[in-house]
Amino acid sequence: MTALEACIMELYDQAVIASEDYMTFVDRQEAKATGWESRSTLQLSCVRRGNHLDLKWTGVRWYGSKNNRKMVRVRITTVGDTMSYSKDKLTPFAKEWEIDKVMETEAKLHVIRRKAKHIVKSMMYVRNAVKVYKATGGDGGDASEEEQAD
Repeated sequence: MTALEACIMELYDQAVIASEDYMTFVDRQEAKATGWESRSTLQLSCVRRGNHLDLKWTGVRWYGSKNNRKMVRVRITTVGDTMSYSKDKLTPFAKEWEIDKVMETEAKLHVIRRKAKHIVKSMMYVRNAVKVYKATGGDGGDASEEEQAD
């Protein structure tokens, strides 16, 4: 495992801690709640596939009669290139009692997403540099004729 891969793993661990903290909060609040109407309709997932971290919020909508309800997951989109979820996008799915915790958790995850993006780019640059080095025979391939003559 390279140092960059270890950094990705550390970021994943941080995301899992933030996610578990949020879920613990939700579980405590829902234990006090009565009825399905007061339960959270937000889901947070933290998935690591190779060197990619997928940290996303998903909304839940319920359809059908009370005896025959079906859950439908709704994809919540991030805001442009910031790789974060805005309060406006999360509020329709968050309950009043959880929105502050959701935004606190999202602030942590936003930083993790940005760091992971930079680390993955660094890994790609290093891999490409190694390929170029090997393709040029390991001599760098950019030495001028004068330097080679010396």
